[in-house]
Amino acid sequence: MKILVVDDHPLIVEDIIDELKEIAPKAECTGLSDPTEVMPCFREHRHEVVMLDIDMPGINGLTLAKSILEIQPKTNIIYITGHEKYALESYSTYASDFLVKPVSTKRLQNAMNNLRFPVSEITEEMIVSHYSGSAVIGARIRMYRERSGISRGDFAERMNVSLQSVYRWESGERVPDVLTLMEIARILGVGMDQITGTKT
Repeated sequence: MKILVVDDHPLIVEDIIDELKEIAPKAECTGLSDPTEVMPCFREHRHEVVMLDIDMPGINGLTLAKSILEIQPKTNIIYITGHEKYALESYSTYASDFLVKPVSTKRLQNAMNNLRFPVSEITEEMIVSHYSGSAVIGARIRMYRERSGISRGDFAERMNVSLQSVYRWESGERVPDVLTLMEIARILGVGMDQITGTKT
C-alpha cells in the first residue's frame, strides 16, 4: 500500500507517518510539506491513500483532491485539518474520512480500517513474479470452486466472464489480475491469501 501524507507543517507529517508505521507496517509512506510537490509525486507513484491537510498556503487540499481523483478516481482521500468548517465541502470529493487535528491513533486506525476503496497487500506485480507460468492459482481456484459446490458455468456467470476465461484461469493459462482475484475470493468465500497459496 502506498500512502501520501501532506501537511504544510513538517512535524505533523512526521507524527502521522510514525503512527502509520505502527498501524500499517508494510505500507510505503511518503510525506510532503510543500503542496506544490503533491501532483508530481502522485503522478509518479499513484498512491492508494492520500492524507491531505485542507488549509495550506498556495493551494487548497480540496482542490488537490479533485486533481488527484481526475487521474485516479479510486484513490482514498482522507482529510486532516484543524477546521471542521470544511467537513461538508469535503464530501464533494467522496472522502474516505475527515479527521480533525489533533488526530488520535484510534481515529487514524479507524480511518485506515474503513477505506472507501479497500487496498489489498497483494499487488499484481507480486502475483506475476511469483506465480507466472504456473498453475498454482488456477488449481486453488478450481479447488475452492468445487468445495463450494459451484459449477464452472455458474462461476463464469457470477464472475460475468466467459466459460473459456474460467477454464484458462483454472488451467493456469491465464493469471487473473488483482481486482479479479479479489472478486473470485469473495464469490468463493475465501481469503486472497488462500487463493494465492500463501495460506493453506
